[in-house]
Formats: sequence, structure tokens, C-alpha cells
Amino acid sequence: MICPRCDSYLQQNYVTEPPMCIACGFENYTHPLPKLSRRRDKLMSGLTSQLRYIGFAKALQNSTITVRMERNKLLRMGIKIIPACPWDENDMEIAEKSSSKKNKLERTYKCSRKHRISLLSSTNGELRGWT
Repeated sequence: MICPRCDSYLQQNYVTEPPMCIACGFENYTHPLPKLSRRRDKLMSGLTSQLRYIGFAKALQNSTITVRMERNKLLRMGIKIIPACPWDENDMEIAEKSSSKKNKLERTYKCSRKHRISLLSSTNGELRGWT
């Protein structure tokens, strides 16, 4: 493209910026900018990590689950931990514990098909694994 002011070439450094003349500084705002599409991968839609099974069942000994952290939209502060079900890969929701003595280092989650897992964390809040 040619600059309408000084007849030099217009340069475009990035696709998201309009073409610009290096000699006189003219920017061509009539040039259409392409719409960049973002792929929304379910796995990468938030901060994700893998957690190992740390229970006693031999069949699950080498299995891991994906845990995703997202902003808590209801409270508008803090994060919400969303583990994937190890049996059907659906998102799990936090389940209330039925016992009167609640362990603060253990959170129980269930999926829509009633599978239950518990995420264990250390005293400083880091996730250790699942059972």
C-alpha cells in the first residue's frame, strides 16, 4: 500500500494495528482489520493443574484428574475449584459434608452422575491430591 501524503510505503507491524507510514506518520484507519478468533478449549479456560490419586485403591493408584480454578462469579471474589470427574470427565460441584465434624483440609465434590471424590489440601492451602 502507498501513503496518500508522501507516496512512500505503508508498514503494518502487527495484524491488529492499522498500516502506518514510517516517513510521515500517516495511519490508514480505513484498512479493515481481521477479526481474530480465539479457541476456547475447555481444559485451558482457566488455571489448570493435574492432581494424583493418593488413596488406598490399587486400581486408581496411577490415575490423575484435571482441576481448574476460576473466579467465583457468585461471590465476585476468591476462586472456585472445579475438578473433572475421573470416571466421565464432567465438571464436579462441591458437596456439603454430612458429618458434624468437618475437616477443613478436605473438600468433597460430586458430579451429575453422583460420583464423589475428595480433594485434600495441606495446611498452607495447596492441593495435595484426591481420594
